[in-house]
Amino acid sequence: MSDTTNLKELIHQSIQYLNELNYSEGTKYRYKLVWKHLQKYAGNRNYKGFSLKLGETFLSDHYGIEPDMKLSTSQVFKVRCVKVLEEYRQHNSFQKCHQRAGRQVPAQFKNAFEEYIQLQKELQLSNRTIQGKKIQLISFLSYLDQNNLNDLNNLLTEDVMTYLGTLSKYASSTRSSVLFTLRDFLAFLFSKQFTETPLNQLFPVIFTNKFERIPSYYSIEEIQKILKQVDRNTEIGRRDYIVLLLAVELGMRAGDIRNLKFENIKWHLDAIEFIQEKTNNSIRLPLIENLKYGLIDYIKNSRPNTNDLHIFIRHRAPFTPFVKGNVFWSIINKYIDAAGITTNHRKHGLHSMRHSMTSNLLQNNIPYPVITGVLGHENSNTTKSYLRIDIEQLRTVALEVPYER
Repeated sequence: MSDTTNLKELIHQSIQYLNELNYSEGTKYRYKLVWKHLQKYAGNRNYKGFSLKLGETFLSDHYGIEPDMKLSTSQVFKVRCVKVLEEYRQHNSFQKCHQRAGRQVPAQFKNAFEEYIQLQKELQLSNRTIQGKKIQLISFLSYLDQNNLNDLNNLLTEDVMTYLGTLSKYASSTRSSVLFTLRDFLAFLFSKQFTETPLNQLFPVIFTNKFERIPSYYSIEEIQKILKQVDRNTEIGRRDYIVLLLAVELGMRAGDIRNLKFENIKWHLDAIEFIQEKTNNSIRLPLIENLKYGLIDYIKNSRPNTNDLHIFIRHRAPFTPFVKGNVFWSIINKYIDAAGITTNHRKHGLHSMRHSMTSNLLQNNIPYPVITGVLGHENSNTTKSYLRIDIEQLRTVALEVPYER
């Protein structure tokens, strides 16, 4: 095997192999995106071949990834993208990457844990909420196991308080979420006589700073650049354009876009009506002109032929709606990348477009009650949290800091 192999051909063959291994569309897109950056990096340096040395230099120059440094999950994936090319170059194959099994609840706590989770299901909490509780409680119970606690009857105040000390590295909102779950779980343990003491009383009041983080948003100019990258002459481009418009101009959440059906489009009223997935509240949004005609174009000329009543359908067989949990991350990031927009530590999912729409409404002095209605919030207090992203308005009321010697 030669030291270098044509990069373009190697990437093409590796993509085919990803298909053979039945990788998901989202994962394949992530590989392709890194490889696209690698091709551009190599092209700028007149490299047509691939070598491991080129890959390592690319990781260093483009992503700041150096040997032996501690890597984030995102950086680990980028390194894998290079290693996959090297493995395929050497062996015409590579090992499929399987996610490690998640942390399991220690055996000695399993009965109490499963009984609590069953109660959450009976209370009809959402699967997403229950999954979050599971993760938080497994972390707590694993901590107890690592500290040689084998019986919940022996759980002491010091055990709980010492665990709470490990949460200091998390944001205030994350800590409070863990505390609410833990307090509920400890109350359950006492009520079912798994513990002898009502340890939930250790923190009767839980404080959280909801304003600790400023929501991510993008300017009108950035959003226009993103929309201009969509090729509306293609089937997928027409679909992507409508998905983006629903988020950018109406502030719809990804789940509501995914669940949208033909019955929700009230053509005669120029409106979109649906029940919000998150709040279970009904909402009516305006079917604005560019959205209306773009939607007609997509339905007539792009949407796969299927009897399914969902508006947005996958463009690969089987032609089904997007699965629950798909938040159109690959769609929005494809066009952010194509527009050359630097995220600068901002979140860059579809939900950031909802924040961006709110910011633009605030900058145009739209009253809070109106914005509350558009967002589908239950009250204006929730909407007021978005004031933090209206930087220009905040500057107009900023007070000058007195000069002191």
